[in-house]
Amino acid sequence: MISIEKRLGDIAEIMAGIPGFADKGRYKYKVVQPNSFTDTGAMNAVETQKRGDEISQRQLLAPGDILVKRLNPSFVHVVTLESAGMAVSQNLLVVRPGNEVDPYYLGYLLEQKEILGQVEHVTGSAAAIKAISIKKLADIMVPIIPLTDQRKVGEVWKLSRKRKQLLNDYMAESDRLVSMLASRIISGGGK
Repeated sequence: MISIEKRLGDIAEIMAGIPGFADKGRYKYKVVQPNSFTDTGAMNAVETQKRGDEISQRQLLAPGDILVKRLNPSFVHVVTLESAGMAVSQNLLVVRPGNEVDPYYLGYLLEQKEILGQVEHVTGSAAAIKAISIKKLADIMVPIIPLTDQRKVGEVWKLSRKRKQLLNDYMAESDRLVSMLASRIISGGGK
């Protein structure tokens, strides 16, 4: 498998989230915040906020966009059809991949320490809270492999996230079952 390194800014458009949401305004938008998505790819409840002016269609989320937290990024979210058309808070960056890169492959790469670690090298920052700017993110070098192989890596990454979610659900259900059994025994019903 041959890979070549390319600058992220050359293979994807990187946009800042949108400021200016308020309690009042003529236009309503569902706004994705850093806590709106999980490390397994699930989208949680998204709150509706208002603005006085309309957001351009280009700034709204499209399927395949990748959300990166501006502060202390550790995992990303790849936008699906369900989240398309939503707005993004200013605490997130949007990476919109071009045609030569698979969104899930790029999402996988953006979760790798050696890829995001380049931002720390560029800044020389050892601060407790790490902030990423558009410029720093655009300067990251990523390996580009053939698109068919990118799709394979992306599918494996999606499956690993699904597995993690299933394991989380299993542990939560197991804990609930243990708690219920213990309650029954304690209250005398487990004879």
